[in-house]
Amino acid sequence: MGAMLGMMTLVDVGVQTAKHLEESHRSSLDEKSNDYMDTQDQPKNMFELIQEHMDYVRIALYIMLVLSLLTVITTSMLIHGVRRDRRGLLLPFMVQEVVNIIIFVAMDVTLLVLFGAQEAILGMVFSVLGGVLLQLYLLVVVISQYQALGLIRMHEEISMK
Repeated sequence: MGAMLGMMTLVDVGVQTAKHLEESHRSSLDEKSNDYMDTQDQPKNMFELIQEHMDYVRIALYIMLVLSLLTVITTSMLIHGVRRDRRGLLLPFMVQEVVNIIIFVAMDVTLLVLFGAQEAILGMVFSVLGGVLLQLYLLVVVISQYQALGLIRMHEEISMK
């Protein structure tokens, strides 16, 4: 419940900050010449693009929901596997992360193909790519833990003979 309240607070602060930035941006544009009037229409154009491609947005959200549910399951298996020294329980998480990385890269490419190289889209693409890089790092960490558990098991089997 506390985490939910914290998330709501962060979202509220983010919305207020975005409104403040938009107001300051619009006021600075009003003070300057009308050369930048097309940038004021950019958020409206983004909403129009999303409305035009609502089916793709829904599909992407359903995919993200399924991936999130699978991630909860495989992460709990990962934690249980590390705590009990059962390296086989780390495999579902590793497979899940590879699937996540492939899907997120495919979503990035799809975003660029559907919406083009607009400023807001590029921001989303670069943030998702940053997330993919973080996922790659975490995957390497889990793979190294998987290998370490294999070495520990091998040493235990050798020492028992």
